[in-house]
Amino acid sequence: MMISVQWMASSRLRRMMLTCLLTLAALLATPAQAQSDPAQLLDDFVHYALVAKPDLAVASAQTLMDSGITDAELAELLDEGTLPLDKFDRAVSRALLVPEMSDVAAELAHRIERGRLDLARDKERIDEAITLLTGNQRQKLLAQKRLEAAGEYAVPSLLTHLTESRDEQLKSACEITLRNVGRLAVNPLCAAMPHLGDPTTQRIICDILGDIGYQQAAPFLLQMSQDEAAAESVRDAAYRAFQRVGGADGSLSILYSNLAHQYFQGTASLYAYPYEHFNNVWSYDPYVGLVALPVPTEVFGQIMAMRLASRALELDPANRDALSYFVAANLKRENDLPEGEVDPIYADTQYTPAFYATVFGTDVCLDVLALALDNLDTPLVRDALAALAYTTGGSNLFASHQGRQPLLEALQYPDRRVQYESALTLGRALPRERFAGDVAVVPLLAAAVRSGGESFALVLAEEEEDQRVIADRLDQQGFSVLGSASSVGALEAIIAESSAVDLIVLRYPKLEDTHAVLNNLRVLPQTIAAPVLAISSGADLAALRRDIRSDLRVKAAPWASVEAFETAVDDLLLRAAGGRMEEADAEMYAIEALAVLEDIAVTHSPAYNIADAESALLDAMDQRSGGTRLLVAKILSLINSEQAQQDLFDAALASEESERVELLNNVAASIKQFGSLLQDRQIRSLVRLVAEAKDETAEAAARVHGALNLPTDEAIYLIPS
Repeated sequence: MMISVQWMASSRLRRMMLTCLLTLAALLATPAQAQSDPAQLLDDFVHYALVAKPDLAVASAQTLMDSGITDAELAELLDEGTLPLDKFDRAVSRALLVPEMSDVAAELAHRIERGRLDLARDKERIDEAITLLTGNQRQKLLAQKRLEAAGEYAVPSLLTHLTESRDEQLKSACEITLRNVGRLAVNPLCAAMPHLGDPTTQRIICDILGDIGYQQAAPFLLQMSQDEAAAESVRDAAYRAFQRVGGADGSLSILYSNLAHQYFQGTASLYAYPYEHFNNVWSYDPYVGLVALPVPTEVFGQIMAMRLASRALELDPANRDALSYFVAANLKRENDLPEGEVDPIYADTQYTPAFYATVFGTDVCLDVLALALDNLDTPLVRDALAALAYTTGGSNLFASHQGRQPLLEALQYPDRRVQYESALTLGRALPRERFAGDVAVVPLLAAAVRSGGESFALVLAEEEEDQRVIADRLDQQGFSVLGSASSVGALEAIIAESSAVDLIVLRYPKLEDTHAVLNNLRVLPQTIAAPVLAISSGADLAALRRDIRSDLRVKAAPWASVEAFETAVDDLLLRAAGGRMEEADAEMYAIEALAVLEDIAVTHSPAYNIADAESALLDAMDQRSGGTRLLVAKILSLINSEQAQQDLFDAALASEESERVELLNNVAASIKQFGSLLQDRQIRSLVRLVAEAKDETAEAAARVHGALNLPTDEAIYLIPS
């Protein structure tokens, strides 16, 4: 009986060991087998992602992507394999929600999408698809699907066959396909239309553009209809198409400048591929046909605006709107060009964007400022103000833009540097009469002296722990956190008291909550243009990045290390506001503001009251040091105020020897101009100082004593016996 039990136990043990060995062998065999079978690796990723085994899903996907397979092969593997597309989509969607799988899943999905684009835009496949347009029904459907997927990349080959083929059936099929490509065919067809020598083809292109119906073709069609060198049938067809796309008779120059404005504004429908890294600028070469020049999507709209504005100015050099759009787009192009990227069209122009911003005068620059203010484009606002600083004076200060005063509007813009720079421009102009909003100029200049380089931030997060962690990180980065809360409403009182907010950080688990908070921030004057760092993860992060791609004031980032957080903040502030205000920047503003305040005080400008700066300058005497403090003292000596003169004297007595002489000189200057406003205790202190001081300090004290014009018996004892 004992032998039987032992045998049974050992038999069970042998079966368990055998099962373990078989399982281990299967696990060890899977990677090697999968490496030779990409389809199996893709199936494994989908399976493990759906059954929530992240380690195995990641291993399968990573092995597949590291196998040397191209993006195009990945796309073919999915699109032409046996794996259902909806099943793959479900697997990716789930994986994006799991932190362990999200990065790999996002990379795999991105590579497959990129591969689909590579396949769709491959010229050989496009040409092959065109030959299938006259095949059997299945071939026709396949060809149409490929060509429509290729979008504007299919237009050059379709146009070549349309103009050169002798197969009328194929030409008809190409014409139909161009209509089906639709909006994406408009820009290349407009670029080619004037240069096609064959009137029949030109007429067909006009008809196609009319059928597609996008209004961006209107100026090109109207110009074609007015081209005396074109055949009458072409001109008639162009005008019919112009009417069909919604064109209204009027100035051709204005039509081009209006389209330039739409590109400047970043109208999404004008972009063939708004979410891709590059978009094409089209031209026509008589030898090679249509030519696509890819430019970074971030500056595509600005490049197109410049080209169209240039064309508008060729037609009417007096078109001021076109000139303003060109200047604004050129400045914005320089700001928005991603680091490391090249603008292949305007990179080598003879003059800089700053040159164009100044050469055309104040009126055009004020137009640019108005455009920038309307778009809440802080870097462009500052570019316009920098140009105005060179061109604006008392004689042209109040040039207006459509009944507006953009320079005055900038005084209330929710960015401190913009406020300072507009106040500096207005202050330097020393206007000869008062104007609406003049009372804000001197206090802003004084604030630039007092504030220093402090940066202010807000934190909005659903969880209190996230609020604390983010606030700590911002504090380590040198920000003063004005407040933290879970909703904008809870911070409204704090926001209302601030002149501007330099940074806002959001963290919410749901994408819709992030969007809701963003919308709430954008209706408050103090935060409407503030840079926002929105922290998200997984699918929400990808969606948020897509949603805010064209908004340079918002950056979507994952929750990461302290170093990565700091980098994200710096990148955002550089892009949205031209960088963070550092101590050196604040000192520069302070020195420039003091120079302007001195001019205001000396010239007695009727538009400004230097006394409006007194309170802030007195605060600055306590906060500033060195040369800046002495400049503040000089301005205070020009203000007719008891407080200013008395505080200057007290500061002189409390200062080190190195500053005391200069401060006493300022006290003397104040007394000479406004008379003695000192208290009796201060006069007694001065008498003691005169008696006890030596060298330069004694001489400076004597100058104050003499300016007071006290009775001579107060100082007669100073004469040696």
